[in-house]
Amino acid sequence: KKLPEGLEPAKLQILVAERKITFTKESFDALAANKDLQVLIVATNIDSYLSDSSIVSLDDEFLEKILQSDINNSAKIEIIKLMDLEALVSLPERSALVGQIINRENIKITNLSASSAQSLIINANPIAAQISLFNQYNSLMSDEEVHYVLGKLPRPFSEIKTGYVTPRLKNTVENRGLVEWLDSRNIISSWSVDSFLSDDIKVNLYRRS
Repeated sequence: KKLPEGLEPAKLQILVAERKITFTKESFDALAANKDLQVLIVATNIDSYLSDSSIVSLDDEFLEKILQSDINNSAKIEIIKLMDLEALVSLPERSALVGQIINRENIKITNLSASSAQSLIINANPIAAQISLFNQYNSLMSDEEVHYVLGKLPRPFSEIKTGYVTPRLKNTVENRGLVEWLDSRNIISSWSVDSFLSDDIKVNLYRRS
C-alpha cells in the first residue's frame, strides 16, 4: 500500500507494472520525481482512475501522455472526454493524436466545438482519416468554415470551391460520403461517378458564389 523506499527506478517500474503498488494519491505523489512512472501507474490502473478521476489531479499535458501509453482505445476515448478540447486549436500534434484515436474508434465526441473539430481534421493523417473526420463533424461548421477546411486539405480536395475546374476524387467510401453532404448543403453543384473512364468521382462546382 506504500511505495517502498530506496528502490531504483527499474525495480519500481516492475512493481508498478505488476500492480504490486496500490493506486492512491499517496502512491502517485510518491513518484513525483519520475513522471514516466506516474504515467505508468495511472495507465496500469486506468479503470480505477476513470471510475474516479478525482483520485489525482491531472492536467491535459499529462493526459496526453496517457493517450500515448498502452491502454485500450475505449479508455483513451474516456480520457479525451476529460480534456480541454478547445485547446486543440493551438496544439497540432495533440490534435493529430486525438483525431487518430477518435477516427479509429469511430465514436462521435459530443463536446467538440467547430474550431476544435477543424483542428482535428486539418491535422489528421492520412487523408482518408481527414475525410472521415470531416464527414463526422461537418454539421458543427458553417459553410464558410467548411470552405476553410477544404482549402487546408491537399489537392484535389482544396480545389472544391467556386470555379470552372472539375475536381476528381478517388471513388472511396469516405469520398462518396464527402460529396453527398457537400451536395446536400449546396456547397457543390452536383457530383457523379465517371463509370466510363476511371470510376473517379467528378465534382461539379458552382461557377460563382
